[in-house]
Amino acid sequence: MEPEPIKTCTVLENPGYQPIHAPTDVSPQPVLAAMEAVPVPTPPPTVDAVMLFRKKWRDGKILRVHFMDGDPDVHRKVEEVAHTWSRHANVRFKFVDDPAADIRISFTQPGSWSYLGTDALRIARSQSTMNFGWLTPRSPDSEYNRVVIHEFGHALGLVHEHQNPDNGIPWNKPAVYEYYSGPPNNWSKEQVDTNLFQQYSEDQVRFTGFDRESIMLYPIPNEFTVGDFEVGWNRDLSADDKEFIGRMYPKPANELIVDDPPRASEISRYGEIDTYTFLVTQKGSYRIETDGRTDLVMLLYGPEDDTKLIAADDDSGRRLNPRITEELDWGKYTVRLQHFSQRQTGKYAVGVYRDDAAE
Repeated sequence: MEPEPIKTCTVLENPGYQPIHAPTDVSPQPVLAAMEAVPVPTPPPTVDAVMLFRKKWRDGKILRVHFMDGDPDVHRKVEEVAHTWSRHANVRFKFVDDPAADIRISFTQPGSWSYLGTDALRIARSQSTMNFGWLTPRSPDSEYNRVVIHEFGHALGLVHEHQNPDNGIPWNKPAVYEYYSGPPNNWSKEQVDTNLFQQYSEDQVRFTGFDRESIMLYPIPNEFTVGDFEVGWNRDLSADDKEFIGRMYPKPANELIVDDPPRASEISRYGEIDTYTFLVTQKGSYRIETDGRTDLVMLLYGPEDDTKLIAADDDSGRRLNPRITEELDWGKYTVRLQHFSQRQTGKYAVGVYRDDAAE
């Protein structure tokens, strides 16, 4: 069986960020960028990833995404996978029928690619800012994961992991040039240099050690390197990807993640009201419930409005626990919990779950 061809993406960005390690014959990309700097936290030295910090969106940003063309079945799959980032980062994608959206996706151009972070704001509204050139309704889920998560990583400001200043990859450059000059990539030597060999300078990026499992890393066959060095097909976020993007876009401490294990907490003072939020990225039936021996009352508000009451419950769950099950649309929701008695306290656990009946 012949090996799977390596399909890669081309990143488009401002030439003002030309890496200092780039070959001298690399032509700059003819793209303008949003230059406003956004402060970002410095990641710990144990996290492995690379972000162009001047292309970061503000924390909590709702990025509006529009499909310019393509198959509705492919749209649905792309949307579902793109939300993977929002489980770990304080940034959201809202898919809208609006050609003025922040991110505009096409399927008509060759290859798969994306502009980096806030560069998308300077692209003419008639042009796409992201492209998926080979995804079809028949593409396997693993390919959707690999390609869509990768390109939306670029849209958040992440660059390729092999352009990490600390990558240490012992490239066999003649072999790499030969491979990528043929199909399905058909790259020139300059394109190979730009997309594979050039590295960003340390003053341009937030970076740490090299992560061989990052979703932002191309596969690197052994024959592309000198010595025994290779990287396989990364098709999902690595543990370090999740930690890094969470530090670049830190989530609120009180946010519950849908289908995560329940969060342990307690009513520690008389009359205390505990407040949580959670995000719904796909319309469906959701269950919010507590567990424990504390008699609680639950109130659910939203979407995007922490004063608009949706439902309230006292004892619909196990023992004296509240449980609310509702059909919810896209948006942020607020949950408030308090003891049934204003003169009692107690421990509990709270979680949010997508009902199987909604699948």
